[in-house]
This record gives sequence, C-alpha cells and structure tokens, in this order.
Amino acid sequence: MKKHAFRGIVIALFLSPFVFHFSPLHAGTNLQLYYDFGSEKTACPNERSRRVTTTLELFYPDSWGSTFAFIDIDYAIHPNDPKNTPFMMYGEIARCLNFWQKTPVKDLSIQVEYNGGLGIGKMPDNTLFGYGINHAALVGLNYCLHTADYKNIFNLELLYKYIADDFNGIKNNIPLQFTFVWGCDDFCTAPGLRFSGFLDIWGQKNAGGQSFVMISEPQLWYNVGRWFKCPNLNIGTEIEFSYNFSGSTSKGFMCNPCLGIKWCFD
Repeated sequence: MKKHAFRGIVIALFLSPFVFHFSPLHAGTNLQLYYDFGSEKTACPNERSRRVTTTLELFYPDSWGSTFAFIDIDYAIHPNDPKNTPFMMYGEIARCLNFWQKTPVKDLSIQVEYNGGLGIGKMPDNTLFGYGINHAALVGLNYCLHTADYKNIFNLELLYKYIADDFNGIKNNIPLQFTFVWGCDDFCTAPGLRFSGFLDIWGQKNAGGQSFVMISEPQLWYNVGRWFKCPNLNIGTEIEFSYNFSGSTSKGFMCNPCLGIKWCFD
C-alpha cells in the first residue's frame, strides 16, 4: 500500500502546477451510471457477469494544453457468483502540453498519462483477494482537431507505454499504444444526439501468449432533459468491444452492451 500511496503523491505533485491554470471556458465534467448486461449466454468465448458501473469523467482545456481524466468503479450485483468482481476501481489521467497554440502546429501536443487501478476478486470458494490493474506510464504525441466549444472532436494519440506491474505474467513486449477518440454533437443532424467513444490498441504478452489487445467503447447519448428544461440529463448506451483484454483469462473477442444515464455538470 505504501508503494501505491507514494505513486499517488508523485502524480499529485506533478499535476499540481496545472490545476490552477484551468479555464472555466469549455470545461466538461460528467457522471455516468451504467447497467452492464455482461456477455453471459452469448457467442463470446469469454463470460462476464452483469454489473453496475459509475464513471466520473472530466476534460479541461487551458492556455497550456488540456487535462483529461476518468475513474470507473464496478459494483457487484451477484455477490455469490465466483465469476463476478465484487469491486474494481480503474482510472486514467492524461495531460497534454501545448505552448504553441497560435502556431501552424497548434493541433499537435505532447501527452503524458498514467493508467492503473485496484480490485477485489473472488475464488470459486468465495474467498476474496486483492489485485492491481496494470499500472502504466505513457508518453507520446496527441493530434487533436476540434470545434471552438470542443463539442465535436477528432483525436489521435501515439504513445510509448510502460507497464510497471507484472500481474498475471503481463509483459510490455510491444510498448506502443494507439488511441483514437471522437465526439460529435447533433449526430446525423438529430438535435440532442451525441455519438462519442474511443479505440485503444496496444501490445503486450501474457501467460496466454497474446501480443495484441484492443478495446473500444462507442457511446450514443440523447439529451432527453432538453424537453423539460434540464439540459444536464442524458440517456443512452455504451457497447464495449474488446479483444484479448483483461489479462490471461480473456482470449479473443468480447462484447458487453450497457444502458446508462449521464449528468453533465458543465
């Protein structure tokens, strides 16, 4: 625990100079609540139990670049199911540095990022155990096209990825990650409809021998609150597509559909 606490202190000290330069303009913070149907009784080779997930997400651009972060928390709804994770917390924080926003290369930034999490697992006899989730440091380039209000965004990232933990035999044999993030308001000219999501591709080698991992989570949100003077409220769906994701026990393709609500604070 001391090791993880030390990491947290280092990250906080690293980011603290940027916190005070956030601009309220274009600020974005939202809270999402999902019901995840899992992949049980489907054609997917992996099975994941149903669960409830909350996601707190923020994005703040400023005169020095931008900061993006989110934290996912999974909650068990079937505590006696050995396949279900009773609790899991995973987060990412990324800082883009861009001191040349008025130059011809204003769309290109330097990005530094940290990923990692903690969880509680369950053995078939219902014995609990704790585990870490691939604490990783990333650095690379970020190319971002966007409208002035950031409601429409097209973002490409090419990052060097160092996985610090050796959990389940995971090795960083291909230390690169490609990320594509998108967001589009009034999708297909439908007022209040937003299409967003991300695609991550990276390389790693674990006990199962996989060296290619992919995860994508497209989302479709409708601003239902616009009909009764509550523009903060959205309803929608997220579908998680993944390949060789979540360690050596997951091989091949997996699909997990979700239904959710989202409250936008800004």
